Amino acid sequence: MKTVDISFITINYNSSDFTIKLIESIQKHTTISYEIIVVDNASEIKDYQSLHSFVSTQENIQLIQNRINSGFASGNMLGVNYASGNYYFFINNDTQLLNDAAKLLKEHLDLHQNIALATAQVNDENGNYSSSHKIFPSLIKEFFGNTVARKINKFPSNKITLEKPTAVEVISGSCMFFRASVFCEIGGFDTNFFLYCEEEDISKRIWLHNNEVHFLPTAKIIHHSGGSTDKSLAILKEYYISYKHLIFKHFGLIKGNLLMFLVTFKLLRRSFKNKNGVKLFIFALRGFPKKESLRYKQTIKN
Repeated sequence: MKTVDISFITINYNSSDFTIKLIESIQKHTTISYEIIVVDNASEIKDYQSLHSFVSTQENIQLIQNRINSGFASGNMLGVNYASGNYYFFINNDTQLLNDAAKLLKEHLDLHQNIALATAQVNDENGNYSSSHKIFPSLIKEFFGNTVARKINKFPSNKITLEKPTAVEVISGSCMFFRASVFCEIGGFDTNFFLYCEEEDISKRIWLHNNEVHFLPTAKIIHHSGGSTDKSLAILKEYYISYKHLIFKHFGLIKGNLLMFLVTFKLLRRSFKNKNGVKLFIFALRGFPKKESLRYKQTIKN
């Protein structure tokens, strides 16, 4: 298999217009060797055909048609099976590169062998600075808030604009640039997550592997947040299912139960502030049952 510098890996789900724009931005800005791997997660046939028609005229692009929507983690892991790059650049299809972000991220990791995961500066649709990093859930964060938690763990606030490369605890799932060797060593994404919280989990595992996670402000992308995902009640439930898996995976039974109690109490306080509030609170009282995950509502395409 021929090795390239960067394997861009992205997922398409009924949003081929976004995917095509992402590909065009990669082609416009990237000056080092690369390949693009697009996993179509069982889109409607018209959307898939539109993407296939575009890709068939391009070089260095592999389009993989998944017959079932296997979610974010599994979809990306399917893409990894076809990747030959020294670095894996997992990037949401509703983003576009604003500069040669892949080269800048590669150069940063080439200079610092202890860094295994990095992200770019993420801007919103209006070009404004958007949060590219956050902190991992904790009891201190839930009891005392982000400010106190950051003072203890020493990671920077996501509300300030960072001007230089900085170590951060968790990066945005929309833009994740990995040293491929370390990604493979730790087993890649946890496919128990269908949607949400994958970035918290894998950022934590990178730190536990004695590597670092960095934010690089010179690399820039734009993110059209939620371009392929509607915030329905089912999607909100999916977030809490993923969050529960994250908490119990990393905290164990006692701390995990306490954290989930605090989440349930928070949902109670919010229950009458929006149309889905009461339903979410009832869902919490039922223990955020995994059997209601969207994972179990997918059908296999012919």
